[in-house]
Amino acid sequence: MTPVLAVAVLVPMALATGLFLGQGRQGRRPPLWPSLVLGAVLWLVTVCATLFRDAAGGLPTGPAVAEVWSALLDSPHAVLTTILPAPTGPDFLVLPHAVVWLASLAATELALRTRAPLLPAVPPVLALGFPLVLGVDGPGSNLPPAAGLVACAALLVLLRSRAPARGAVRMLSTGLPLVAVLALAATLLGPRLPGLSTSEPYDPRQDVRPPTVHPQSTSPLDQVAAWLQHPQTRLFTARTSAAQNWRLAVLDRYDGVKWTSSAELARSGGRVPPQRGADPGRHKRVEQHVTLQNLPGIWLPAADRPTSVEVTGKKGGGGAEDGRQLAVDPASGVLALGKGGATGTRTNRGLSYTAVSQAPVYEAKRLQYAAVPDGTAYTSLPRTDAAGKPVKAVETFSKVAATATAGSSYPYQQAYKLAAYLREHYRFDPKSVPGHAYRNLEFFLTTGKHGTSEQFAAAFAVMARTLGLPTRVAVGFRADGAHRAGPVQVTGQDALAWPEVRFKGIGWVPFYPTPGQESKDGSSVPPAGQPKEREKADRDIAQKPRPSVPPRQRNDAEGREGQGTASDGGLPVWAYPPLGVAVLVVAYCGYALWAPCRTRRRRRGARDPGQRVLGAWQQIVDRLTEVGLPATAAHTATEVAAFGIERIGGRGSEQLPALARLVNEVGYGGRVPDEAAADAAWRHCDAVEEIVTRTVPRRERIRRTLRPRTVIRHSRSGALL
Repeated sequence: MTPVLAVAVLVPMALATGLFLGQGRQGRRPPLWPSLVLGAVLWLVTVCATLFRDAAGGLPTGPAVAEVWSALLDSPHAVLTTILPAPTGPDFLVLPHAVVWLASLAATELALRTRAPLLPAVPPVLALGFPLVLGVDGPGSNLPPAAGLVACAALLVLLRSRAPARGAVRMLSTGLPLVAVLALAATLLGPRLPGLSTSEPYDPRQDVRPPTVHPQSTSPLDQVAAWLQHPQTRLFTARTSAAQNWRLAVLDRYDGVKWTSSAELARSGGRVPPQRGADPGRHKRVEQHVTLQNLPGIWLPAADRPTSVEVTGKKGGGGAEDGRQLAVDPASGVLALGKGGATGTRTNRGLSYTAVSQAPVYEAKRLQYAAVPDGTAYTSLPRTDAAGKPVKAVETFSKVAATATAGSSYPYQQAYKLAAYLREHYRFDPKSVPGHAYRNLEFFLTTGKHGTSEQFAAAFAVMARTLGLPTRVAVGFRADGAHRAGPVQVTGQDALAWPEVRFKGIGWVPFYPTPGQESKDGSSVPPAGQPKEREKADRDIAQKPRPSVPPRQRNDAEGREGQGTASDGGLPVWAYPPLGVAVLVVAYCGYALWAPCRTRRRRRGARDPGQRVLGAWQQIVDRLTEVGLPATAAHTATEVAAFGIERIGGRGSEQLPALARLVNEVGYGGRVPDEAAADAAWRHCDAVEEIVTRTVPRRERIRRTLRPRTVIRHSRSGALL
């Protein structure tokens, strides 16, 4: 990325500067159109030779130009429909390359053809704003580049200022440290300014409808039985930093026959966005290195929930291409390869990738009284058949669920007891007949009472939905021994399905109802190998009663707790705007009062006596404007002296004509005054200022001091002297 942008910055600068200097030797102002035409042609040649070098050997042929133009038009929509950061492919890089190239060319031309101090900074500012808009919801912070751009713009103003040569050095010596301090303050304090850390910028993605891509791969739940029937089938090898079950796919829709996925896959450059509206609490980092062998379909196994994934290669090549085809379902966080149109017969043998997960560590104490979200998205079941008659199987599921959860009053208690009931009253059998339709599950619960994790997970999810619990089914693999050194072979016998229940503010929590298939990461069942005391403690928490509170009072109390937590962090949101305005007003008033004092001190402290005389005269002119002298540079020293004699009179006014003659001699006649003359000029200045102070009311003096024109005049005087 950096070399691409470096080329886009330096090449147009060199082109514009070379054309300007070369044509300027002819003694006339060079035209602009050669730079624009050559810039466009050179950009096309550069892009074809770098980003699209695989098309027509890097030459700007007809097909290559058509491919570049198509990619440039499609790039904005592709960026807006891709989970950021976008992949580093030519289809995505062509847009920032063109924007930066155009901004660099425009800024160089403005710097060469105009004298405006800040105008050349406009194209870079616009170029930065373009990715800021497209990069909303992306990782990282845009504050450092924004602060750097502000510092560069301030430096540009200093370098292009029209200050006289003798004041330029002093201006730079004062301005450069100020620019550095401002840039450092913006970088350090910007994220902590009120409102910036909590406000969400406008995201154009909310107005862009990405292409909905639903996975067409065979449901992994249908493959669990097949994997268990062939336990020695090698599916993938893995090295991981912690024992964590592998999640392959999530199925959240049930039609009475099959569990399917409603995942909407989006392209990703390797980042998986966090789950919105859910915070399970503590997390542990799990790093996984996976190499696929005989795993069919488009899904990629990873621990829940991955935050990033990088395709590191594929035997036989194609690793980079597969990396650009990486897809993610933002809702569930599952990973897939390609655009979702693959069939269940596809394998990605030899594909290697590295995934990093922030696996949630659930705490039973937080779950025990947690509520479930409203809505029927994950609780609906088909309750009538094609003829409109009630399905008897649903009644069976409701009765078994009621029996299993008798005495429980909170969602977590119900889910915990339901999982424990299935483990205690049913038997795991890897040779069982597959299937999870209503008829299969009814037979499993009432007659057969043995099955694979497919039946246990599906039965739990269906029965939990009859209780009003939002559920879904996850398919993956056990992680036994995966944390030991070296790669671990995952085979068909490790296949596992488990249900998950959604809790408000926490997210999806796994439960493991299959006997002997306990969790490596769940909260409802202790990890395998842990002491039985942990299991007893979890059971006691799940069965512990809580004083009954009416639902409305409970919701009100939870609302008050949430408000208290939000308000403990500082002032309410409405107080930030007036506070910000007050801070700006105080800062402006302080600067307005300090600027005249700084200007006077610099004028009086000049080392050259001539500069001190001119400074005293300028100070007198500034003070006489407070008693009616028009603020213009058209007055001669003699006219200013005459105005002062007429308006203030009094002692010292006799020296005004003599001082005016001295100013004319120093400023225009080349006279070099001595220290005595400079001291006399400032004594007279003190006398004039004292008279003006007694003449002008205090309120009028303050009003004039705070006037923006006065502040600007003193700022310029302070910078030039």
